[in-house]
Amino acid sequence: MTQAGDALAGEAVRRALASVDGRAYTLLPGGARLPQPADPAVVAAMLERLEAEPGHRVLEIGTGSGFSAAVLSRLVRPGGQVTTVDIEPRLTGRAARLLEGDGCHNVRLVTGDGTRWAPEARYDRVIAWVAPVRVPDVWIRQAVPGAVIVSPVHLAPLARAMGVVRLRRGPTAAQLTADLLMPGGFAEARPEPHDQWPVPSYGVDALTRDAAGRMWWVAAEWLRAHEPFVGMRLLELMITDGRGEPGWPGVVDFHAYLMAARPDGLTTAALGDQGWGVGCSQPDGVALVGSAGHLFLAGDPAATERLYAWVRDWRERGRPGMAGLMPQLHRRGSGWDVRAVVA
Repeated sequence: MTQAGDALAGEAVRRALASVDGRAYTLLPGGARLPQPADPAVVAAMLERLEAEPGHRVLEIGTGSGFSAAVLSRLVRPGGQVTTVDIEPRLTGRAARLLEGDGCHNVRLVTGDGTRWAPEARYDRVIAWVAPVRVPDVWIRQAVPGAVIVSPVHLAPLARAMGVVRLRRGPTAAQLTADLLMPGGFAEARPEPHDQWPVPSYGVDALTRDAAGRMWWVAAEWLRAHEPFVGMRLLELMITDGRGEPGWPGVVDFHAYLMAARPDGLTTAALGDQGWGVGCSQPDGVALVGSAGHLFLAGDPAATERLYAWVRDWRERGRPGMAGLMPQLHRRGSGWDVRAVVA
C-alpha cells in the first residue's frame, strides 16, 4: 500500500473507532469491565495494518466484547461481511445482542475454536485477537489470493514471547509471505473456554503461588531437559530471594530483540505482583527485565552478568526493536511458525 493509502486506511480506522461506543460493549452491569485483548493503541494499529475496505469479507478470531466486530462492520460497510468466531458461547451471545442493537447487520457470530475451524467461506481479510502457537492452515486455505492476515503469534516457544505479524497470501495457499512485525501481547488461543487469564496456556515450564496467592511461573527451553523439581526450585528461589532494581528505558525494544536473538538461557516469567519479565535464567539464578523496565534479580549473579552481556550486544547492534526485526515463516505441522531476525 502506498503512503497515501496508509493515510487513508488510518483515517478510516480512526473514524470507525470513534463511531463505536466502547463502553456499551466493554462494561458489564454493575460497572465491571470485560477483559480486552490489548492496549487500544495496539488494536487501532492492527486494524490499520489489516487494510480492510468496503465490500471485504473479514474473518475475526476472538469476538470478545464485540467492540472490534462493530469497528470492522463499519469498515467493510453494508456491502461487506464480518464473520466473528469465539470459543466462549457467553461472549458470542452477548456480542450478538449488542451488535444487533448497534445496527451491525453485516456481522455473523459463530461459537467455536477459530484456530482449528472457520465457517466455510472465502475471506479477503483475517484478524485475530488471540495468539495461536502457529498461524493455522485453515486461515490461509480460506483466504483469497492477495488476502491480508494480521495476528499475534509466538516468536519463541516460551510463554508471553509474542509479537504481531502481517501476512499476505499468494496465488496458492502454499505461497505465504510476512512483511511486518509489531509489538503486542494477547491471551493464548485455547481449545476450550477459560477464565484464568494470568496463567498462559502455552510455554510455561513451572508455576506456583506464593504465600499471598500470587501467581509465579517460569518458561525456559533449558528447563525442559531437567526434572520438574528444577523449575520449582528456581521459582522458590525467585520468591524468597528476588529483589528489584532500577532498569532502563527501551524495555519493549530489548524484549523484541531477545525474541530474535534467542540466546541460551532466554527466559520469560511471571513475578507475582511485579508483573512479568524477560531475561536470563540458570538453575541457581535469574536476571530479568520487567515489563515496566525494572530489573528483577535472584540467586547467582552469573545470570545478571549474562543479561548485561546481552544488553551490550543489543546496544552495539543499534538497539533494534520490533520495527527493526523481519518475520520469517517456517512450514510446520498444521500451520506456519513465525520467527524474527534482526533486519
